[in-house]
Amino acid sequence: MKRKLLLCAVFVSAFQSANAGIADDLASSFFQKKVDELKSSAMKCSPLETDPTTKLTVIEWMTVQPPLPSWQMLANIEETAKEARSHAQSAGGSDKVRHCIAGCFIAKKLDFKSAALVGWMKELQDASDCSKTTSFEKRDYEATVFGAKAAEKNNSCESFCKKPSTLKMLNKKLKQTYLINKVFRVF
Repeated sequence: MKRKLLLCAVFVSAFQSANAGIADDLASSFFQKKVDELKSSAMKCSPLETDPTTKLTVIEWMTVQPPLPSWQMLANIEETAKEARSHAQSAGGSDKVRHCIAGCFIAKKLDFKSAALVGWMKELQDASDCSKTTSFEKRDYEATVFGAKAAEKNNSCESFCKKPSTLKMLNKKLKQTYLINKVFRVF
């Protein structure tokens, strides 16, 4: 009897793992299609966007897409990103403070990988809308990731992102960046 029960447990576990793998593949495929559409739109802008500070091109930005989080996170990522944007806008502050708050909010609600992906994707959206009113900035991504890193150690995203020492970090070059091929990466 114990042997049958153990065999049944192993079978159920294997089935759940297989289904999770299928769900991850489906969610990743669906989400990647959205990313690919943004990349295509960005390539149609004339001239192609370039980060004003680092001179990083949108083509270079596209090559460092963060890894996709699990399907459970992807299922909630768009709704959470909308909530984070609304939350950050209502909290006020500079553009970098709002990015910090949004990154922290997403990381608290989902996880760090999701926040990094949303930050990266937001900059890709800015580059793909061909608008002069939005701009693709690597520093915005850095501020988003800075807030996401702080999420597990701070109770209040707003308090952390608005405190003087954080503002000082956000207003000068962040020292916690990793430069690989001129692009900030955290993964």
